[in-house]
Amino acid sequence: MSIAPVWFISHGAPDLVLRDQPATHFLKNLRLGDLKGLVVISAHWFTRSELQINVEPNPTLMYDFYGFPEPLYHIRWPASSPLWLQEAVSDQLLLAGLPAEPVRRELDHGVWSPLSLMDPASSVPLVQLSIPASFTPRQLWQLGEALQQLRAQGIGILASGAITHNLRALGPENSPVPGWARSFVDWLELTMAEGDRAALEDYRARAPGAVESHPHDDHLRPLFVALGAAGQDKPVKLHDSWDGGSLYMGSYRFA
Repeated sequence: MSIAPVWFISHGAPDLVLRDQPATHFLKNLRLGDLKGLVVISAHWFTRSELQINVEPNPTLMYDFYGFPEPLYHIRWPASSPLWLQEAVSDQLLLAGLPAEPVRRELDHGVWSPLSLMDPASSVPLVQLSIPASFTPRQLWQLGEALQQLRAQGIGILASGAITHNLRALGPENSPVPGWARSFVDWLELTMAEGDRAALEDYRARAPGAVESHPHDDHLRPLFVALGAAGQDKPVKLHDSWDGGSLYMGSYRFA
């Protein structure tokens, strides 16, 4: 079996699934391929300090937003999380000295919004891990490294967040891209391509436009897990578009 890929997906606004925008069309045409399972890390599940794993076998959907069109709250997606996959992920984390506390919860929109487009029938089982709020970019990278060996078992890794995420800076459709957002994306993509781990872990001090692009870094944190899980694999950009001027919808595959 070939090594399973790693993805970082910019999931955008919760109503991504309803909108007619380039990123929506991109995700509808993106497929997971021949995977046995998928580990998902979302920007919308933070835990205080401990790492957690969702062991709900048939998780329903969490509508963790408000003020969006009513049809969004009626979307259903039949996800499954079998015991064998939960155990495979838990065992791998234990080997790395990162035990995960089992909990039962619904899937937040960082999971179901992109995956309901990529895998409408939910043909690939998944398990979701939390992001401990206390973890630094280096620790998140190490978490990704702990997941690397799962790829040889046909289990892919999908990190869901945003390359830029400053909601106060959003403008009307087709707004111009701010210079700080463009500078940050250019720096990030170049630094990922160069594999400069030290610079990426210290992005907040080194990258132009970092603070403007991420007043809070919750949506960038999943990227560090993806980078760790990718190992020596370099990113291939799959999609390039902007929403509301400053929200970059870039998505990448590491394989």
